Amino acid sequence: MGLSTTLSASSREAGSSNKAKRLRAGGRLPAVCYGEGSEARAIELSSNDVKKAFLGDPGNRSLFTLSVEGDSFPALVKDLQIHPVSRRLLHVDFLKIDPAKKVTVKVPLNLAGKAQGVERGGQILQSEREITVSGLPADIPSSIVADVSSLNLGQTMHLSQVALPETLTLVKTVDLPVAVVNIPKGLKAEAEAAQAAAAEQAQAASPAAKSSAKGDKDKKGDKDKKK
Repeated sequence: MGLSTTLSASSREAGSSNKAKRLRAGGRLPAVCYGEGSEARAIELSSNDVKKAFLGDPGNRSLFTLSVEGDSFPALVKDLQIHPVSRRLLHVDFLKIDPAKKVTVKVPLNLAGKAQGVERGGQILQSEREITVSGLPADIPSSIVADVSSLNLGQTMHLSQVALPETLTLVKTVDLPVAVVNIPKGLKAEAEAAQAAAAEQAQAASPAAKSSAKGDKDKKGDKDKKK
């Protein structure tokens, strides 16, 4: 579950940017936590712990259990401040949320199974790495798995085809494709040639084609008789 990752924090005195720099130099990350009906609270966390949670954990990176000096509660990451050059994390804004109210978050989307099209030489491509869902904080998973084993050559899986737990609702504005089995050029040429040959055979075997062929033969016979 997304809430299985706990980040420990301690209160800090809000101050100037110089204080924040000293915190970072000491391996601490300045942050703030706020919520409905409560004032913003300046906190600090271990930079290594946050980095591990955000970068090392392959699961949900937006919903955590935040523990501030013994007070634990679910918290949603609302904003990240990142250095434009070094890409170092500089500051985090946490939103304290009500565990009884639904939240909308992005959850990693993982593909499972070997697509039929891959067995036939195709290549599967994943176009969406995250999926936005709504649910109670405790029901938000660390990831969502989509089974692509039924996808054949040239077939696509869309957001609406991803199976979700009953406790979650898909939040989407467009039914985007999440995975597709591409047909390599060589296979595509073979497939097109096979389709063309099959179409020719079907046309040749059709009643209309036979009737046309018979008509041509009869006309030729009439011409021969006239001669």
